[in-house]
Amino acid sequence: MPLITLTCPVCDFSKALNTGDLPPPGTKVTCPNCKSVFPLSIQVPAPEPEDSERAEITPPPPPEDGETLPLAPPVPPVPPVRRTLSFSFTGNASEYFGIWIVNTLLRIVTLGFYSPWAKVRKRRYFFGNTLLDGAPFDYLADPWTILKGWVIAGAFFGLYSLATRISPLAASGFVLLFLALFPWVVVRARIFTLRNSTHRNIRFGFTADYSGAYRVFLWLQLLIPLTLGFLAPYVIYRQKRFLVEHSRFGTTHFRFHASAGDYYRIFLPILALLVVVAGAVAAALFYKRPGVVAAVPSALLVIVYLVAALYVPTALTNLTWSSISLGNHRFKCTLRLRDLLWIYLSNAVAVLGTLGLLAPWAAVRTLRYRLNRINAAGVGSFDSVIACADQQIGAAAEELGDMFGFDLGL
Repeated sequence: MPLITLTCPVCDFSKALNTGDLPPPGTKVTCPNCKSVFPLSIQVPAPEPEDSERAEITPPPPPEDGETLPLAPPVPPVPPVRRTLSFSFTGNASEYFGIWIVNTLLRIVTLGFYSPWAKVRKRRYFFGNTLLDGAPFDYLADPWTILKGWVIAGAFFGLYSLATRISPLAASGFVLLFLALFPWVVVRARIFTLRNSTHRNIRFGFTADYSGAYRVFLWLQLLIPLTLGFLAPYVIYRQKRFLVEHSRFGTTHFRFHASAGDYYRIFLPILALLVVVAGAVAAALFYKRPGVVAAVPSALLVIVYLVAALYVPTALTNLTWSSISLGNHRFKCTLRLRDLLWIYLSNAVAVLGTLGLLAPWAAVRTLRYRLNRINAAGVGSFDSVIACADQQIGAAAEELGDMFGFDLGL
């Protein structure tokens, strides 16, 4: 009697049985190894006929009423492959120096009116040389649109400068006006910047939420002095979450996973140093040491300044980027404090020693380091993201934020 080998579709356990001992096809059988239950499906190979007597192949009869066809063993799913998509920068200092020196000279010759074209040329160079998973970004803003916004922002800033010379009360009115407009400026500037940024020909976008912007960029900020600064980490957390969760790539929104406690932990070193400073001053006053009162707090305040100027921004950048996800990918940022300290110090020495001529080299060097420390880990790529169409807006808000020195990014 011929033998047939049965194989479990789950654990690949196999056993040879006589065809006469097998139950009818479709009967549910149990694997003796993994105890999985599956329907029996057998195919007994027919003997090869001789060339002289080819058997006529007839299809199997259709199933009778109530009878089910044998099921094929299930195909085990292929596990998804997890990938890490890396950022990289392909530009170099010599190329950017040519763009930078031309931009600088034309700004001088045109009394600043070339600034919108200089801004677009600079961003297009940096965007075009920034790659994610081998694909570059692009910046599509129109310099004429930026020029209109630049003129409006310049007029506002000019009136503010004039008001400071005429009347302190008028200057205070302009400051209050700008503070009232600041949440609107944040939203409009983010819309303009992201709308004109693309990757793989898909635009980024930002969902306008003016009421939410006024909550986190105005009303919560007004509470910081009333809480003696204790609310500052929470306000920063809310602002970062607002900027991330209202941003999108095509139709896919970014998600934010950090908590307020994560941001409070970053500011603990500053709080500890301030407590040490207060303790040193109190001890020096108690022991009547005026020289110590002047020297120790000053030295500690220098340390506080270094921590606030370098450690806090670095930690905030790492935390914010590492808390962002897009689709199935989670970003991760691993900037190191000692690396940035060396880069900033050596950049400052190089730029000052060359009277500013090495500024392009410093910018390229810093950006390359930052991009090399960011990646996105997940399943697949961003090819499945669906593009969307947004209405274009003006650039006045972005230029106004630039003129007043506000950082509207992450």
